[in-house]
Amino acid sequence: MNTFKLKQCSPFDFQRAFRDVTRAPFQLTEIVRKNLMSGVFPVGSALVGAAIHAGGDVDTPEISIEYEILEGEVNPDVVTTYFHELFQTQVDLRKFYQHVSEDPVMASLTERLYGFTFIRKHSFFEAMATAIIDQQLNVAFATTLRERFIRQYGRQIRWRGSDYTIFPQPEDLTSVTPEDLRPLQFSQRKAEYILDIASALQSRRLNPDELGRLEDDALLNELCSLRGVGRWTAEYVGMMAFGRVDYLPAADIGLQRAVQQLYHLSKRPTEQEVRQRGEAWKPYRGLATFYLWHASEAATDGG
Repeated sequence: MNTFKLKQCSPFDFQRAFRDVTRAPFQLTEIVRKNLMSGVFPVGSALVGAAIHAGGDVDTPEISIEYEILEGEVNPDVVTTYFHELFQTQVDLRKFYQHVSEDPVMASLTERLYGFTFIRKHSFFEAMATAIIDQQLNVAFATTLRERFIRQYGRQIRWRGSDYTIFPQPEDLTSVTPEDLRPLQFSQRKAEYILDIASALQSRRLNPDELGRLEDDALLNELCSLRGVGRWTAEYVGMMAFGRVDYLPAADIGLQRAVQQLYHLSKRPTEQEVRQRGEAWKPYRGLATFYLWHASEAATDGG
């Protein structure tokens, strides 16, 4: 068993982060207890069982990780880098809070959701497939589709006495056809898009490491060139796969509704209107989006 500590920028609210990462579908790909999140993670070409222990408090977080390589081989430095990226340890929320402090709406949100930031998806393919599944669907049905997809094609691995279902990886879908996904209630187009991405990743025509080295605008352009990927999908994937904190998925209905409600607008703003408002949040538009997505929690739980 290997152990290392994450040097996490403070503040970091691990309780909120742990709850958020398991919300859809809950306790399937990760298992969360009060101060522990465990799962099986695709790191490079290996599978790694990991237990993430949280201690300290929001202002002095202490995160330690125990891990075991279950399949394949991977350099320990690669594992360390993977979890630093997964938990966004380089994100300094204090700079974001300072930047939006003169916006009363954002100042209130950052106070109530103090220390909350998004944890990335386990892999580029998970972020991409999740975004494609979610396109133009309500949250409940999108969650149902994701769960069906994971249960049908994800591998189940037992580690430390618990069963984990890994989000399907491209190699798990080699022989799957769009027709195979139709009984799960996938549309023909979404089935094709997801399998196209899986095939491109397997053949290395699509390389997430190369994409990750691109600047924000170039990355968006490359993602939007993929079949089935529009700007909303590209912005979501940029956030959840690559940790880009300045992407603004302004076409998102949930984001538009949150802006309407919190800024007391008479009607739901258009994508362009959200982008105009988001100019004030640069270079933290992705973090602002994340806080607006969770605004209802801030209103109901008192922070």
